This record gives sequence, structure tokens and C-alpha cells, in this order.
Amino acid sequence: MRIKQIINMALIPLVAVSIILTQQSGTIQNRIYKIDGFNYLSANEFASSQHIRTEFYDHNQKLVLRFPKKKTVLSADCSFLKVQDVIYQLPAPVIYDGSDFYVPALTFSRILNLENLTEVTVDINREQVTTRSPDYNIYGVSVGNRTNGSIVTIQTSRKFSNDDVAISFNQAGWMSLTVLGGKVDSINVVESKIQNPIRRLNCVQRDESAQLSFLLQYAIDDYEISFDDTAIVISLRTDIVETARKIKDMRNKWMLDTIVIDAGHGGKDPGAIGVCNLQEKTVALDIAKKLGRLIEKNMGTKVVYTREEDRFIPLWKRTRIANESGGKLFISIHANTSAKSSRARGFETYLLRPGKTQDAIDVAKLENSVIALEDDPQDQARYSDENIILATMAQSAFMKESEFLAAEIQKQLNKKLSSKNRGVKQAGFHVLVGASMPNVLIEVGFLSNKRDCRELGKASSRNKIAQAIYSAIVIFKDKYESTIIGENQ
Repeated sequence: MRIKQIINMALIPLVAVSIILTQQSGTIQNRIYKIDGFNYLSANEFASSQHIRTEFYDHNQKLVLRFPKKKTVLSADCSFLKVQDVIYQLPAPVIYDGSDFYVPALTFSRILNLENLTEVTVDINREQVTTRSPDYNIYGVSVGNRTNGSIVTIQTSRKFSNDDVAISFNQAGWMSLTVLGGKVDSINVVESKIQNPIRRLNCVQRDESAQLSFLLQYAIDDYEISFDDTAIVISLRTDIVETARKIKDMRNKWMLDTIVIDAGHGGKDPGAIGVCNLQEKTVALDIAKKLGRLIEKNMGTKVVYTREEDRFIPLWKRTRIANESGGKLFISIHANTSAKSSRARGFETYLLRPGKTQDAIDVAKLENSVIALEDDPQDQARYSDENIILATMAQSAFMKESEFLAAEIQKQLNKKLSSKNRGVKQAGFHVLVGASMPNVLIEVGFLSNKRDCRELGKASSRNKIAQAIYSAIVIFKDKYESTIIGENQ
């Protein structure tokens, strides 16, 4: 961090860079205050006249002036001023009187000139600081709603006309406004407070025009644009009743109100059998029930189990249960085994895709071998390689969500368990085929490994696994519901 001392700065030439917003062209005068023999400038008066955003921090009595691209920080009773990472020494301390900050006028003006923040001259005799006002003419946006639509007001310092403005809409939901002769204060505009139906706001300054782009929450039936001396007003018309119905339908579709938990194996299918004679079906069912209780107790979300007792459920029926129950999330719980090495241990989470590694293919083959126990051999046609590929393609709409959930499950398990984090993988698990929702399969440990088997045999370890998966679901729910709730209230 550099420290600069402003002593003989009268020798430094003044560089004029017109980048501060004002509503009128020309110059602005700010009063000089005599305090303890020094000439001071009111920071708040200066910021207000220049339309510079300020941030006040009461706990440490600091004022931040948010010039474009550079923040200037004033601290009460401090003889230093900070512009970005550069610290300047002042001839007298900054004064804070409880409502305003006062900074030595001459030195402050020289710093502003040196940093190319604006062009300032000080006239001590006339007790004023003169600042050249820049030529921004677009400086803010506000949004209001009414019964049949919304009004977007673009605040300007001059009157524009139809000849100056072009408006367009694209299929991605963006409304773009190009203003010929527009000069936009990008910081103030982008930081304008917006609400529905505007989701995002971007702006771009070009040589001869400015473009403001608005991402709309829903389609617009019609629009009208008008102009006055201080604004461009866009009236957006839509069928509010129909839009509200569509939003409600979307919320109902995507709100995480039903979670399906699949305990792997069961009944005549024990799954993997551990070195300590612990059966996979027992471990999976216990974790599934513990997870379900956490969800029902703390989230108030409906839980559907593919099995709640030690009985055999065909793989195809498990996803049918999920779909017919209106499930929004499908989680299949398993425990692993390795014929290659008893040293293999750890937890991993799988997505439905053809396996890329031999280990993933082997795990899938082991979990899929249960189809040999299904009563109707014709059902095995469901699990052909072609059907796996088709199912993977059909679930591509949920892949982003599934990937996020899988990564979060691994992260949360890693916090709770001392075992190895084997990461997120992909394989063609038949139990996931046909699940029309985000879905993952979790291998919580290796029963073929003594340490993993011993841990999975403990109720405390199974509690930790359930808690970790639950935490991941909460994070998933917050991420994918908060956008819907926030944007559609």
C-alpha cells in the first residue's frame, strides 16, 4: 500500500476528466468552511452536488465516496485519506461533527485532480470550490407497478424524443433500449433499485449512444414510450391475472415439496455383505429413515420412501413410486464393495450417465445385478444400454440440479466423516432410470473395508451421514427455491 504526501502539489497540472454525474452542464460551486484556521470542504455537500453515492459506517466513523471505479475513504479525526489502495496524507485531520465530514479543501481538490476523479479549482478568497460538471444525461432507473402492467422510468437531464430512442425485445427475455446521444452513469444506473418485472439491469456506453438492457420476469403484451424534460418513461402492459396464474403454476411445479428416499436393495436382495457381516440393505434403510425424519421434522417437507421395511422392490418400481408421488428430488442410498482391494474406502455420489471409468462401471454392474432377482424377465428390457442412453438424454433437463446436489452432498459428507472423499462420478444405475426429477445415488462407504464397515455398523456414524445429506438438501432447496420465491412474490 502506497502513502503519498500532498505538499507541493501546486506544481502538478490539473487534469480534467468529466466522469461525475450532475443534472446540469457547466460548473458547480461548493462552500469553503473555516475550521481551526484551515479551509474545509463538506464531503456530504460535495457528494450531493456531484451525485456521488456515499456509504457511512457508524461503527468506525468512516465515509466512503463512491467515484466511478475508485472509492475514496474518509475517517473521522484521521489525517489520511484513501483512494482505492493509495493513502494520501492531509495537512489537518478530517472532522466529523456527527452528521457531516469535513476534509481540508485545497489538499482534497488536488487529490481529486491527481486521481483524475474530476476537475476542481479552489478560490480561497471567494471561499468556494468550483467543480466542472460532466455531461452524463442518463443517471438512474426506477420501476413501479400498476394493475395492468409496470412503468420503467429512466431519469435523464435532457429531453429525448422518439428519433433518439430504439427499443427491442429478444427471446431470452431482454428488453434493450438504445439512446442516441445518451451518456450513462453506469454505476448509478446499474445500482438503481429495481423490482418485478425487471430481474436484471445492464448498461453499455458506446461512442454515440448508450444502451440499457432490462431482463424481464415475464412476457410483455404491449408497451408505450413517452418523454419529458427529465425522463424516458416506458409503460409495459401485461395480463396480471394470467401472469399470476402462470407464476403460481411455476412455483407449484418447482417448489421442493416432496422428496423421495430410496433405500437400496431389501428383502431377498441383501446387497453387499460386509467383512463384519453387515448387510447393505440394513445400512441403507437405517440411513434413509434417519434422513427422512430430519426432513419431516425440520423442513416440513413430504417424504416418500420406496421401502420402509426389509422387503424387495424391483428397480423399475422405485422410480415409478417417485414419479407417481410427485417427487421433486430422488435420493438413492447404497453402500459399496470392492472385489479388487479391501483397502478401497470412502464415499461417492453418482449421476445417471454412462460410466467413464472402470471403477464406476463396476459399481453400476454390482448395483444393477439385482435385476436378476426380478420376477418378470421381460422387465429386464427396461435396462438395455439403449434405454440407459435415452433416459440420460431425457434427464438432461435436471442434470444441472443433480450435479449441484451431488457436489453439495460430497462437501457435507466430507465435513462429517473421516473417510475418503471419492468425489462425484457418473454411471448407468438402473435405479435412476426414469426418475423425472433431479436424482443422485450415494455410496456411503465400502463394506469390504474393515474401517468403513466398522463405522457403518455404528448408529452414530449413520446419524452423521443422514445429517450431512440433510444439510446438502437444505442448501439445494435454498438455492433452487429462493430464486423462484424472490422473483415471483
